[in-house]
Amino acid sequence: MSRNPCRVEHDFLGAVQVPRDALFGAQTQRALENFPLSGERSIGDYPVLVEALLRIKWAAAAANRAAGFLDAEVAGAIVRGARKLIGEGAGRHFPIHRFHGGGGTSANMNANEVLANRAEELLGGRRGQYRRVHPNDHVNLHQSTNDVYPTACRMAVIASWPSLAQGLERLGQVVRDRTSRFGDEPRVARTCLQDAVAVTFGDLFGGYRTALTRAADRIARDVDQLHTLNLGGTIVGRPQDAPESYRKQILPRLREVSGDPAYRLAPDLFDAAQNPDGMVAVSSGLELLARALIKIAKDLRLLSSGPEAGLGEIRLPAVQPGSSIMPGKVNPVIPEFVVQCCFQVIGNHAACAGALDHGELDLNIWESVLLFNVLDSMGLLANAANTLAQRCLAGVTVVPATNRRNADSIIPLLTELVKARGYSAVSRICRESGGDLQQIREFLKKEGWI
Repeated sequence: MSRNPCRVEHDFLGAVQVPRDALFGAQTQRALENFPLSGERSIGDYPVLVEALLRIKWAAAAANRAAGFLDAEVAGAIVRGARKLIGEGAGRHFPIHRFHGGGGTSANMNANEVLANRAEELLGGRRGQYRRVHPNDHVNLHQSTNDVYPTACRMAVIASWPSLAQGLERLGQVVRDRTSRFGDEPRVARTCLQDAVAVTFGDLFGGYRTALTRAADRIARDVDQLHTLNLGGTIVGRPQDAPESYRKQILPRLREVSGDPAYRLAPDLFDAAQNPDGMVAVSSGLELLARALIKIAKDLRLLSSGPEAGLGEIRLPAVQPGSSIMPGKVNPVIPEFVVQCCFQVIGNHAACAGALDHGELDLNIWESVLLFNVLDSMGLLANAANTLAQRCLAGVTVVPATNRRNADSIIPLLTELVKARGYSAVSRICRESGGDLQQIREFLKKEGWI
């Protein structure tokens, strides 16, 4: 007879068949059946979230031990289990769909079950027994999904920000390098895609650098605000749902476990349960960054258009052939990659904005939409920034002859003449010439102005 590949666990809805070797339990199994992945991503595909959940459980066990609600053996097993899981990478034990219903309950129970089973084993028991360590009674003690999951979401975003910040710093450094090398090269500025005044590439690249710096500063401020947590607020912010001795311990323990001293308690726990606008503020900053990157990428495409029938004022590195039928054609594929990444970020923000205003009454349950769209946007933007810096901007060159010729075009000349001759006098020349550029130049020579 073949060995039964499943074990039987129970919750208040009845018996559940769980894979025998699974570290998760009944409620995670129900979530797997209720929310099929169908090739989509699970919460285990986001290590920053899994680690955040485990660190919260670690901190809660330590807080409950310090407050006298867990004995040293059980609390110690939970802590050791969390540390081992973090060290070995626990994503495979978190298989549920990232958009599971229930406002994060399945994610919270997934963490509770995995840790309970690991702690049970550390104390000599077997998976699924829960004789010494129970998912709800011990691992989830004095917690609710409503404070654990939002806290984990915020911790995950905070942990993900440095990667994007570093990408933006690299991009900014490349822009500074290009400014240093080509900053004095003249070019003609354009407004409404028409010739305007003579400027330099330093002016253009300097604008890029300032926009990127402002975007990074904006996101950094909003990410820092995510250190404000409702942990200890349990269900909807009622402090009486967790003992005061535990609530006094939980945030200090989280600071210790996470190594981040900036975590602080929200001044209004009811507001914190209802309104995750801090996450949407981060998403909004990411969208603004995306739009700034689109502008830069499109400028690079336009300025490099050609090679003969376009502006042709800069050259981008040739990184791949541009056509299956036109020999010699090279497309601006890196800026186009960046633009598409940024289009997706804009779409992600639309989902986040919807998740904010669709919250009802005492709890916003759409944290998953906020979290995973923000994490995806951060990943897309970090990739876009690094790729733009390394595969495109670092190899950009300017075409001096083209730029000097264009900078000496008629509109910049006329604009300079206004300073000496006045707008009306210069406008009269344009009017008398009928707008013909060659005629304008001849009239200017006749007047002795050039």
